[in-house]
Order: sequence, then C-alpha cells, then structure tokens
Amino acid sequence: MTEQITYLEGYRECHLCAVEDKTMARRCVHCTGQLSLRERMYLEIKKRRRRRLAPYLSALVPGLGHWYAGRRYVGTYFLAMAPLSVGLVLATYQSWNWGLSTMSLAILLIWVMAIVDSKTTPLHYKPPCQNACPGKVPCSYYVHMAANGMDRESLEVVEAVCPFPGTIGRICHHPCETLCNRGKDGEPVAICALKRFVDDTVDRPFNFYKREIERQPVSVGHSIAVVGAGPSGLSAAVFLRILGFDVSLYDAREFGGGTPLIFVPGYRLPREIYRREVERVLELDLDLNFGKVLGKDFTLADLQKKGYSGIYLALGAMRSVSLPHTGEESEGFLDGREFLENVVLGEGVRLPGQVLVIGGGNVAMDVARSAVRSGADKVKIICLEKRHISREKQFHYFKNEWTEKKTEDTGEFMPAWSWEVNDAVEENVEIIDSGATISFDIERGRVVRARCQKVERIDVDPQGRLIPVLQDNTDFTVAVDWVITAVGSTPDYVSLGGRPEMTNLSEEVPLSLVAPGDGVSIPVLSGGDFVNGPASVIDGIAAGREAACYLYGELLGDPPIHIRYQRRFVHQPWANYPDSFDKRGRRKQNTDRFPGSNGPFSEVFLGYREDVAREEADRCMRCDWPLVRESKVKRFLNSRLKA
Repeated sequence: MTEQITYLEGYRECHLCAVEDKTMARRCVHCTGQLSLRERMYLEIKKRRRRRLAPYLSALVPGLGHWYAGRRYVGTYFLAMAPLSVGLVLATYQSWNWGLSTMSLAILLIWVMAIVDSKTTPLHYKPPCQNACPGKVPCSYYVHMAANGMDRESLEVVEAVCPFPGTIGRICHHPCETLCNRGKDGEPVAICALKRFVDDTVDRPFNFYKREIERQPVSVGHSIAVVGAGPSGLSAAVFLRILGFDVSLYDAREFGGGTPLIFVPGYRLPREIYRREVERVLELDLDLNFGKVLGKDFTLADLQKKGYSGIYLALGAMRSVSLPHTGEESEGFLDGREFLENVVLGEGVRLPGQVLVIGGGNVAMDVARSAVRSGADKVKIICLEKRHISREKQFHYFKNEWTEKKTEDTGEFMPAWSWEVNDAVEENVEIIDSGATISFDIERGRVVRARCQKVERIDVDPQGRLIPVLQDNTDFTVAVDWVITAVGSTPDYVSLGGRPEMTNLSEEVPLSLVAPGDGVSIPVLSGGDFVNGPASVIDGIAAGREAACYLYGELLGDPPIHIRYQRRFVHQPWANYPDSFDKRGRRKQNTDRFPGSNGPFSEVFLGYREDVAREEADRCMRCDWPLVRESKVKRFLNSRLKA
C-alpha cells in the first residue's frame, strides 16, 4: 500500500455513531471500522429496505418494525404499550361505556403511531444544506474538512455520492445554499464553489472509483444495460460497478457526456474539466456501445435477449420545443440548443447585428451570453414571465427552528435562476419581460423585425401548457437580424413507441419504474430529465445513484453487511463556534467579467485562492450537530423580530 493511500485511511466520516471530531476520530467502543464506498452503499440500501418494510411489521405487532429497523428502545416502548392498553380495557370491562370507547380509541392511536413512527430510522437527522441537495451531498462534512486543509478527504466525501465534483462545483444551482443557516443572519456559505476548490486543488494520483472497486473485487453475476451516457447514466454506471454489476453503456452519439458536454458553454464549464471526469467513469471496465440508437439499432426486447437483468433509461430531454410562427435558418431563425451545440463543440457561429432570444429559462440565458461572445452588436431577451422581484428575507418558526419563507412558484416569474439573469444583465443583455412575439417581418429573405405585444397574465391549460393573455393596444416592434428560440425541451419518447406508463419510485428523486410492454419482463427504470423534463445535473446524478441502489435491492435483496445501529451523539457546545460580523460576510470568488480578455468563452468565475477558500469554509456553522437548532441564528432572529 502506497504512502498516499495510507494517508487516506482513517475514520474521517463515521456512519454508525456521531463523534466529537468526525475528521480525526479514534475508534469508539461500538465502531466497526471505516466503511468502503461499497459498504456505505450496502448500508444505505439496507436502511431503505428496512424503512420500507418496518411499517408493515408494526401493523402486525406494534413495535416490531422498530426492532427490525434498529430502534429497539422505541420498539420496546410500543411493544409494552399495546398489550398494557388492551389488558387495561379487558380488566375494567363490565358494560360498554364512553370511557371504554375512549380507551379503545387510544389503542388504535398507539397502533397508528407505531406504524407511522417506524418509517424513521436511527440517525435520520441531516443538516438543512444536505436535506436541500437532491444528491444528498454531505455539505457540512466536506466544507469542514476543507477549512482544516484536508482537501483530499473532502473531495472523497463528495465523490462518494457525486462522480462529477468539478462540474457540479461550477454549474450547480446550489439549493444547499438557499437553506444554509449562515444565510439567515448574513450570506450563505459558498458550498458550491468550495466543492470546485477541493476538486481544483487535489492532484489525483489514482482513480477513486477504480481503487474502491479493486480494493475488494466482487461480482454479483448480473449485467445491467444503461441507455444514455449523460450525467445520470454515467452516475448509474459508476455505482452499479461499485456494487459489483457488469455494466453496458449505450448512447446515440459517438462519445459519452450528454448535455453538459454538448450544450453548456465554456464560460460556465470548460469542456476539458467535464471531459476528464467522464473519462474517469469510462475507465471502470464498462462495455461501451456508442453510436447506437434505441428504437433504431436495438430495442428493450433485444437487451433482454442479450441476458441483461435490468435496464436504466437515462435518455434526457433532447427534443427542442419549437414555436409555430418562427421561420427557417436561412431567414435568420435558429434553435437555441443547436446554436449552443455549435458553440460548444467548436464549430462556432458568428452573429453580427441585432439578436433576439425568445425564452426566459436558463438555456435562454446561456444562448444570450453566448451570442454576446459570438460577435452580436446587441442581444435582447423577450419572455412571457416577469423579472424576479428582490425582497427581504422572511422567516417563520417551524419544527423547532427558524425557516425562511419561500414564495410560491406561480409561474409568473422567469424560470431562470436569479443569478443567471443578473449575470446576463451584467454583460449588457437587455431583458424584455412580460412580452410575447406575435409575428416577424421578412425582407429580402431575412428577418428584420419582430412584432410583439405585452402580456397581461399567464394562464395554464389542463395539460400544463402556458397560455399568455395579451394586453390590447400594447404593440411594439424590435429590430432583429437573428432570432434564437430557447423556450425549452422535452423528452423524446419516439424510441419507445410513445410515452410509456411510469410509476414514481421516490418523491425526492426523479426516478420511475417503466412498464415496457410485451416481451420485456426485467425491471426497466428511467431517471433524470427523461422522467420530468429538463432539470439540474445534480438531479440526474441523484437519479442514477438511486437506480443503482434500487436494482441491487430488486435483484439481490438484502446486502451482505451487518449494521449495528447506535445513537451516541456527543453534543459539542454551540458556544464554541464563534460568530462575528466578519463571519456573516461571504468571500468573493475571482472573476473575469470581460469576455475576450482570456478568450471569448473563457471562464467568468475563476474560483477561490487557497487562503480565501479556507476563510470561507471556516464560516460553516457545522449544522450536522443537532444543537444547531438552539444556535445563535435562532437567538439573532428572535432579537430581530422583537425589535
């Protein structure tokens, strides 16, 4: 074992009990040792199976489900309460009366409480940042390690659930930061940018996943076909290989990577960063079948005949939504996704003159900012929705802690993230909100003018389609040389002969069980954008990992690991975490706001210097400790509300 690998060993993240310092802990009396990545997945699979079966056992005998799930003290309580209540009713029974009716109702209530409570498992508490993350990345763990200079350990904590830390550290919409407790009395910790920092800082001497597979080689004797080599499909392939499956990867293109490699511009994600992470996945002894199209070169029935035990469909949302009143490319009309593909894959597009982008989502922002870098004199965005309205944070007391009030998504505001809109505005992109294009004037075979009208409100039909209601006498025109449509995309179900019947397997993760039709009896899952339409990369990663866990449970049942549940919290006093006005201010990343200074598509956000990153990571309030609910944040908000 090399010195570098020895350095990585240690009890840096305890999964069975909480210790005072998770990064430098000695073994406690109940410790079973450090878990490998495969064992951590075994632990997660087993916990899910126990949580799913526990309510049924508690329905038979109150408390039995708790014992099965590892909560023996609570199970003993319910096991004692039920017969005691029944015995009390029988001992006092003479004639039926209201007292006996109340006691009988109490017995039923105990039974129902036992069923509901058995769904929770030991150590189910997670900090708000981790709960907000679709991939359940343990944010406070890796941020704390980064603050203490343990960059390699920090990176491995991220890689245990997310195979693309460098990519996610650049393009994630970071929902973790919206619930960061530090943001309640200041600015949230830069959780996303710190993920990028540890990825940029660590020099990888080996492939982390390959090391985990080779540490304890195992084969479960099953093969899985993953159709689609985007973030979701690649994530599923990684974790299926970790669990011991043989994996065949299919994709319609001649290379793997999916949407981030094809459509995300270089100023947000340098192509070599994501390509490096994709290559790391493809090194895991996968059977690669690129250039194969589902529905044309093979079918689901063909995959079953080849001997696969399961199929995961990660086909994405690759069909662009078009507008009926737009024209042809020769007239100056372009599709937003095709435009981005030409920009990203290196062919490039020159757009001299006035550019009008139709759409209010994140893709429209990427198109507009790419048009600026492609030589446009002026770029305008027109969208049906209103601009986001900045407002002061408001909080309410919920479940023993202060939680920020979130405005309901009514569909009247731009779907693009507010920071994406602000970045576009900073690059002189003009946004025409609450507007709709009605028609276009064509002269000499080219578009010259867009005729528009103001939108009064947006209605939604039963199919979920937006129906703009236009205001009378609000016509206006916009001079244009190019019109780029970026109004969204949808999954393409043609390869499956139409939209299949899907059963959702999780409320949090976009993963569904597909009814594939006649001739296919193996489990077929679909996840990521193919289930609910365009979403984030971290959603796709979460779906891929969830699919791997589900297929293992369906095909092999309980994993071969013994779980010893212990509740040994060591409460570290909250007063040990210093608070100051300096801690409330967020450190800023280095930026390059002038397109062209380092190349037209060079990165805008350049990340943190080491000293600044350590200071930013040190702002973390370690919310993985349950006592955070009695934190200074709570006292601060109480004092502010009283004032």
